[in-house]
Amino acid sequence: MYALVDREREAMLGGLRVVARYPAFVLVSGDELPAGLPAGEVEVLGDETISVHGEPVRIAGGVFETGDAPHVLVRFVGPVTGEWKGELAAKSVEVLFWCPRFGACVALPEGMDGAALQAAFPFIAGAQPYLEEHCSRGLEEQSGSRTVSPPDLYDLVCFSKEDRARVAEELKGMGIEVLDASSSKIRVRFQGDPQVLRDIVGVKIVDPARVPVTLQTAAAAAPATTAGALGLAGGEAAGLTGRGQVIAVADTGLDTGAADASLHPDFRGRVRFLRSWPVNPSWSPFVKTPGADDGPADRNSGHGTHVAGLALGGGALEGAHRGVAPEAELVFQSLEQYTDVATAYASRIPTGYYLSGRPLDLRELFREARAQGARIHVNSWGDPAQGRYTDDCFEADLFLRENPDAVVLFAAGNDGCDRDGDRLRDAGSLYAPATAKNVVTIGATEGAASGVGVRGSWGDMDPAFDRYRSTADRADAVSGDPTQLAQFSSAGPTADGRIKPDVCAPGTNLVAPRSQRCRGNGWGLASPLPYYMYFGGTSMANGVAGGFAALVRQAWEAELGQAPGGAALKALLVHGARPVLRRDGKGPEPRTAAGFGRLHFDGCAPRQADRTVKLVEDAPGLGSGELREYRFTLRRAGTVRAVLAWYDAPGERLVNDLDLTLSGPAGKVWGNHPAGQAGAPDRANTVEVVHLDDAAPGEYVLRVTGANVPAGPQPFALVYTHPASPAVIELPVDFISGIGAAAAKKLAAAGAATVGALQRMGDDEIAAHTGLRGKKLETLRGRLAALESAAARRPAAGLPPSLTLAQVGAPAAPPPAGVAPEAWTRAAAELRPLAEVFDRTRLGRIRLADLFGAAG
Repeated sequence: MYALVDREREAMLGGLRVVARYPAFVLVSGDELPAGLPAGEVEVLGDETISVHGEPVRIAGGVFETGDAPHVLVRFVGPVTGEWKGELAAKSVEVLFWCPRFGACVALPEGMDGAALQAAFPFIAGAQPYLEEHCSRGLEEQSGSRTVSPPDLYDLVCFSKEDRARVAEELKGMGIEVLDASSSKIRVRFQGDPQVLRDIVGVKIVDPARVPVTLQTAAAAAPATTAGALGLAGGEAAGLTGRGQVIAVADTGLDTGAADASLHPDFRGRVRFLRSWPVNPSWSPFVKTPGADDGPADRNSGHGTHVAGLALGGGALEGAHRGVAPEAELVFQSLEQYTDVATAYASRIPTGYYLSGRPLDLRELFREARAQGARIHVNSWGDPAQGRYTDDCFEADLFLRENPDAVVLFAAGNDGCDRDGDRLRDAGSLYAPATAKNVVTIGATEGAASGVGVRGSWGDMDPAFDRYRSTADRADAVSGDPTQLAQFSSAGPTADGRIKPDVCAPGTNLVAPRSQRCRGNGWGLASPLPYYMYFGGTSMANGVAGGFAALVRQAWEAELGQAPGGAALKALLVHGARPVLRRDGKGPEPRTAAGFGRLHFDGCAPRQADRTVKLVEDAPGLGSGELREYRFTLRRAGTVRAVLAWYDAPGERLVNDLDLTLSGPAGKVWGNHPAGQAGAPDRANTVEVVHLDDAAPGEYVLRVTGANVPAGPQPFALVYTHPASPAVIELPVDFISGIGAAAAKKLAAAGAATVGALQRMGDDEIAAHTGLRGKKLETLRGRLAALESAAARRPAAGLPPSLTLAQVGAPAAPPPAGVAPEAWTRAAAELRPLAEVFDRTRLGRIRLADLFGAAG
């Protein structure tokens, strides 16, 4: 028996053998654990299975079989340490990929058999060959009317680029047609048994190729109301317009396809890059014109134009229909091509518009956009994989792992159903790569506008009575309440049990630009005609979320002087989310349907009224058993919320596993705990949330622990907020406007010589010592409240603490060295009202350090 025990309990372990010590816990072995170990501080490692491409494989302890296969699966006795990896490398054992929770596929040096493996590495529990049967995710060939895939296509993923080149040559020698290749991936046309492909040395996985579709919904808003639903109604007044941010959208096309005077006015002057991706080589055997390119115009449905408009449309015509980030720049990648199918395949693939320009390796798409300056990438398309993890997921996860400054958004899908009529979404309808671990997956709530666009009910959306069986839900209008989930929004969990979607945004009856080249009208035309239209789907929610992410990034970039990383931005989106409510009034939707809630700006903002906001970006991060602690004190009861997010190594299931815990007066709770419960360690998700609605005053410790980090170290982002402590300001009491010398003397005699002591006095005490009553006392209380509010919010980071209020409030004063002009302007606006709190003759003597401490 092996077990992990908290280091603080090591003295209780008696005669158990310590296998490895980590900073946070110890790994022990023995026949029986001693009595008295708290349940939350010990974990017995009794599971002998590892996950190989998402499928469980049992490796029995003490059994070391290597066979004739070139690669071997091994299971470790516990969390993988850096020392163990060093010992493997020193003896030429190469880790090819990790197999959660404690496994790996390795290449052994020549001459090392099972007995030698066992003798060399006591931290390996067992081994068995990596066989052909393991070289698949079990994905089936696509079928049905929603997807149209060329026949007999397989994707081979090799262990390395070098393996790919050799495998491609071997395939050609076997007479197998290679259609396209990229990085370590090969697409072939093959009509035989795929076992033949999986038996080729150097091949890691072989599965049928899969193609994506756009995530629009068929139908039998107004941006102002969308902004209200997101908590952004005052965003423009706060300077949040997306200026300085670049959003990439990969979709069908963009309006006329030309970044000139012919382009829809909502985009003119802000298109940084526009490219059409021609028909991919993997389509070549099936089309009349291989490599065809009809340009970047949005000719068919107008889907891409609408999604981009929701993210950043400028509302140029009548100013009514602005996107969420109307001053952001756009990078657009047009993937849809008119695909003229060869006659021999026309019965299976009708000629028409498909996303046939999509590259074989998604990283090519993301890298191109990133090279053009985009750090936010919006994708409203996917593969109806029913929650499975695919090659697309692997590539999206790998890109984000390689580019931690970026964030990639995918729409969850529009296959949400409630076929049993219980008023909850049926599980497992997510598209891929929305199922990837590191992307931000967006579900849809209703749009806020009612009586526009599609004016019908959810029942009208399902005339066959097939998807939505609850008569009460069928009677509801399709828009009007953004606190409720859109019925079509695809639900999780993923096949491996992860929480997806991550968050939701409005997605029904939203207005955005209509392509001037498209034939469709979406969910109906919107004024001014014909330049705008209504549309709906998780695609539209994803466009809204892309613009929202740009505003959050803009706000924090101004606050910090540099933009937050991708995992931090993901954590912020989750942190600000508010509950999505069930239609039956029984509380919030489960996380498997609505993720962590609906986007809302207040909880994402760098500064929040009466709350302390902390953002931590820890790189290089943690190894197995390592930990970070963040301590704070609550002076008053209130809500504590913390979100941990990280970009995991690619692959099915969680590779690098971090834990989030919060310890306080009421005990310890774990990340993703059920409401009102302590919960347990989460072994599935790359996002963990702690939320206490009424945390008691006292000392608290947030801990992030590397539960198992084989592909480490693992960087992470942590966002947490809690009620701000009342300001303790030691300035003389007569600095407050309205407190004269005589009153100050009486207050000092009563023990209130400082502003802080005055804040703690009751009204009767103040009146008794100062003679202030009625309106005068009310005015004084207002000044003290304004002071406390300003102290709780704090000025922008980076302001020198030696600055005085007189310097900050001086008209047209230049920013100090090292302070961004935007941060300086905002700080001056926020601190200027304090001139009404303090005696104006004292402003030159009041430093920021006096109000906010040395940190300024």
